[in-house]
Amino acid sequence: MARDEIAVEGPLMREPESPRDSLEDLTDSFMPEERQATTPSAFIWSLSFAAGISGILFGYDPLASILADKLGRRYVVLVADVLFAVGASWQAFTGSVTGMIVGRSVVGLAIGGASLVAPLYISELSPSEFRGMLVTLSILFITCGQVIAYVLGYVLAQKAHGWRWMVGLGAVPAFLQFGLLMILPETPRWLVQAGKEDIARLVLMKVYASENSTAGDKVLRDIRREIREQEATSKILNPPSSGNDPWPSLTQFQHRMTELLYVGGNRRALIIACMLQGLQQLCGFVGPRF
Repeated sequence: MARDEIAVEGPLMREPESPRDSLEDLTDSFMPEERQATTPSAFIWSLSFAAGISGILFGYDPLASILADKLGRRYVVLVADVLFAVGASWQAFTGSVTGMIVGRSVVGLAIGGASLVAPLYISELSPSEFRGMLVTLSILFITCGQVIAYVLGYVLAQKAHGWRWMVGLGAVPAFLQFGLLMILPETPRWLVQAGKEDIARLVLMKVYASENSTAGDKVLRDIRREIREQEATSKILNPPSSGNDPWPSLTQFQHRMTELLYVGGNRRALIIACMLQGLQQLCGFVGPRF
């Protein structure tokens, strides 16, 4: 019991009193026993695997895609903000490595959902002439956030328990975004899919800042047409299955993959996205960054 209290009160790593102390501690840490280690232990492998789950969640979150279609894009981003705030706060107050992994995994889940749905929310809510600029601006915000995190990390590294502030301050943008989203509407496309065309028309009038409904009605007709075409294509590629299907979730996944690979627009978007991600990693920025 006393050991647990000490673990909670103390940091996960002792803050060095000066850069020289940090260098001496680092030099002293290379013990002969550690030099003899040639492969990571099973504990290190399991620790790395558990922490790496956050990276998987960052790259792909199928749950967020399903919830975005069922409940709305705005709802998923709000949930991601709550998870991010909870995960960041958990990391700031934890006193164990296990608690750090749990908090990091929750943050990874939030990042996975937000990184998938936030660009979708912006693109569906933006006028077509500004859509590309606004989505690109959201990516720019991510880069600016990384720069700010590096600067804060450098400043707080010299403070006692500064690492707690480093991870805890991540909850601030989540709270800010949550408050702003509370006054923002759902996307017109999702509203039309949900049968709420009257609300979608009001949202479009706000988006285009027009007293008359001409622009909003035109966009609304385009959305209806796109949804009908999407549903028709889905029926052709994915004929209805019999009621004796023992694995409906697997069948739904196969239908989604079929639409992704065999619909021309989806396939081109997938190729472009994979090429951009590959070129981003192959350009060599990851090494200097870490």
